[in-house]
Amino acid sequence: MKYLFFFSCLLIFNSSFAGNSVSCDFEEVYEDGSTQSGYMLFNDGLLRYEYKDTQLFTIIFNNDYFLIRNDNQNTINKLENDDILNELKLIIKKYPEIDDFYNNNDLKIKITHSKEIDFIKRISINSEKVNLSIYFINCNFKDIPKRLFQPFAFEKIKK
Repeated sequence: MKYLFFFSCLLIFNSSFAGNSVSCDFEEVYEDGSTQSGYMLFNDGLLRYEYKDTQLFTIIFNNDYFLIRNDNQNTINKLENDDILNELKLIIKKYPEIDDFYNNNDLKIKITHSKEIDFIKRISINSEKVNLSIYFINCNFKDIPKRLFQPFAFEKIKK
């Protein structure tokens, strides 16, 4: 489950869109060339990061981090913080003064902003645990119902 370390970088969206909503498709590209794709929803500090693959999971941040299996929405686990999560939380606290690059021991995070829209185009994470880039595509700035951020009353996204 190498993907667990990467969703947390999306919490950087708190810094760009506090008080607003955005939904995007995402594509994760790993060092070995493999990819994963899905949907990201953000609304007033709430986050949903959902992989399209039914063998993977959905991550919801709603006061805590919850991991929900896509093939069995009744399997919900609370996630514990790790080094990457802790570093990203510190970055978020710096808003609106977010840098383009962060370096803490072996963890390096690079943020590339889109030139077309006021949003993040790419997040690159490089550490001993993982090397990957996350690209955000087809972003929409519209209201997202808060019910989509409830881990214990899980509702599928209608696309």
